[in-house]
Amino acid sequence: MKPHATYITPEIRKLGKRDISKITGHFLRLDRKTRSARFGTVIKDAVIKNYAEHVISADTLVFGAFVDGELRAIGELRGLLETCPPDAELALSVEPDWQEKGIGSTLFSRLMSASQNRGIKTLHVFFSNENKTMQSIAARHHPEVTLSGGQIEATIDPPWATPWSYAREMAEDTIAYFRQIFQITA
Repeated sequence: MKPHATYITPEIRKLGKRDISKITGHFLRLDRKTRSARFGTVIKDAVIKNYAEHVISADTLVFGAFVDGELRAIGELRGLLETCPPDAELALSVEPDWQEKGIGSTLFSRLMSASQNRGIKTLHVFFSNENKTMQSIAARHHPEVTLSGGQIEATIDPPWATPWSYAREMAEDTIAYFRQIFQITA
């Protein structure tokens, strides 16, 4: 029997070019199983470093989940500028020692809000049939599920943006900005 997980409330903020070294460090800390779950296959450190260098782009929004000031999870909305009507791919990675603590769920919810505020009509989440954690997280958002081989595609239609959803994102961004400034000056 598995002991009860301790849930953590991470600090979540948008990541930018200044965070590339933190992003690289996060991806390099992923073990073989977690890398395979995130990227669909096990990839080498050199590929990870190249991916991290280019993850921040005009068509990708990246959020980081920080615990005690350390980046422990990353969520990405990819392909924001590629289609009309807009759809995007959502991807998550949580370091092994920080899994099953609610960090992935919190990050997923934040990405859902961000997609809502950007007019995304459809979100695509791809994961292995064996990834029960992602199945559980995605199921909370009532996806349409397609199974192909060992791969699952969960398709989610985010709700329409509201004045409240915009205000909430703006408030979360402002709080994260000031927390970061006070951490830098402390």
